[in-house]
Amino acid sequence: MTRIWIPTSRKLAILRDLDERVMAGESLRAVARSHGVQPVQIRNWRRQRNVLSASSKTKRSISKGRPSTIKHLEEQIIGWALEMRQRGVPIKYKHLQIKACREDDNFRAKTTQQQYHMIRRLCKANCLVPRRGTHQAQEQPQVAIDEALEWLLETRPVVSAPNVDRKYILNMDQTPLNFSLQDGSTLNLAGERTVTVRGTGGGRDRTTVCLGVAADGSKLKPMMIFKGNPTGTIARRELPENPNRDDIALVCQPNAYQDEANMLQWIELCLAPYVADKPEGVPCILFLDQFSAHQTDAVKARLEELGVELRLIPGGCTWLVQPIDVGIGKPFKDRCRSFWWEWMIGPSERDAVVDRASREEQSNWVNQAWQAFPEDIIRNSWLKTGLSYFT
Repeated sequence: MTRIWIPTSRKLAILRDLDERVMAGESLRAVARSHGVQPVQIRNWRRQRNVLSASSKTKRSISKGRPSTIKHLEEQIIGWALEMRQRGVPIKYKHLQIKACREDDNFRAKTTQQQYHMIRRLCKANCLVPRRGTHQAQEQPQVAIDEALEWLLETRPVVSAPNVDRKYILNMDQTPLNFSLQDGSTLNLAGERTVTVRGTGGGRDRTTVCLGVAADGSKLKPMMIFKGNPTGTIARRELPENPNRDDIALVCQPNAYQDEANMLQWIELCLAPYVADKPEGVPCILFLDQFSAHQTDAVKARLEELGVELRLIPGGCTWLVQPIDVGIGKPFKDRCRSFWWEWMIGPSERDAVVDRASREEQSNWVNQAWQAFPEDIIRNSWLKTGLSYFT
């Protein structure tokens, strides 16, 4: 039977409860059952009560550990690290080791392992610890809700004006798609010591899809950003031959990310054809989040040339007031991935590794998913945000 460690404070609390309940006529077994422990444990604690009471009162000193041997470098090293973090530059122990080597010859003479531990102790003494990067500090949900409501109060009169056509109230956002979803777990017969898991060769491949929707349920042409050189072989030879090129704008970027160049391409290939037939005098409003590529000078200038008003959604509020985040992104990705699951069971069971899905297959899945995406879901997403009053 696995023993569960119980702190001394809880043992003493159980003994105090035992004293009271035994005086009231309850049994030791009943007390043990109510606390989820065995009667024999309580009996042992009762015999050791004096020892337990003494140990609970013992003051323990907390050692600060070994003092830093490079205290004289604290201002140069820690000060530099804090300055870099204010600029958003990621800093690791290795950076500080290199910095210290440049500042102190004695430190440079140490082994790499000694340098690491010396830097680590210095950082710990100055409350510098490894952390995962976050886009924004998490606030209380009510703070974001209040900010979103304030923004809606300013925006609603604009989108509900008499001359506004819901077909030209637009939202665009990009979402990453990874078509290699399996992990290391699988269903397997119990007891087998070797478990083989078939995978794909493109576990780290990703694609970014830019989706645009209107408040009336209309869908703009999507854009897919593949990993590749914008002027390389994929962009010049393969993508122009893709059978989905008329339905999807296909572009390349070295990391398959959205950037200013791709944002301008989305405007030219997806937005400009959509607003080309807009009636004179009807405003067109495009809602975007505050991603840096959405608000560069070149992007703003091109939108102004097209007569499109850009309105930025407050940071941290997209989960409340951006239609694609609220109700479109996830169901779209689920539909795309359902095609991937069907494709995964197609190859022969003899294959240990499945070739990754081609760019043509991925674009087929995105095209089919977007063409069949219900307009009702799009309209309901706008309604959910409060940016549309209509049913």
